[in-house]
Amino acid sequence: MGGGMHLGRDAVTGLGVLVFAVAYWLVADRLQVSLLADAVGADGVPKVLAVALAMLGALLAFSGWRAGPEPASAESVQSGAHLRAAGLLAVGCAYVVLMPIFGFALATWILIVVVAVYAGLAMSRNLVAIGAIAGGVFWFMFVKLLGISMPTGMWLELIG
Repeated sequence: MGGGMHLGRDAVTGLGVLVFAVAYWLVADRLQVSLLADAVGADGVPKVLAVALAMLGALLAFSGWRAGPEPASAESVQSGAHLRAAGLLAVGCAYVVLMPIFGFALATWILIVVVAVYAGLAMSRNLVAIGAIAGGVFWFMFVKLLGISMPTGMWLELIG
């Protein structure tokens, strides 16, 4: 038909997840500030989850865009697709559990690398460097620019 852009199911789903992450951030931003709030605030954890969701959605969209549209098939759901989604959910849950231990920057670095490898990218020095830079950029954005306290991790206590 035309030379238009056709996105695969993963790319469209990833873009949908990104839109949901933005909406989730906006809702978290509207949470009332309480005088009893701690340093993180009522919106701190939801905003961290929104960023993690946005990163996962972006990786899914990029992976789907790279793969291109799926060929027409009688089978609408690929076998194992639900298991892969559950695996991605497990990675996200591990990120939330490990963040207090490793700290926000290191946990985000690990999350980016693990999700990229899980999505099919080969482990490389470039991927590790991109994860490290992104972890640092997100830490700077939240902690320094937005003033949101993020976990530093228990490993800092061990070496400091």
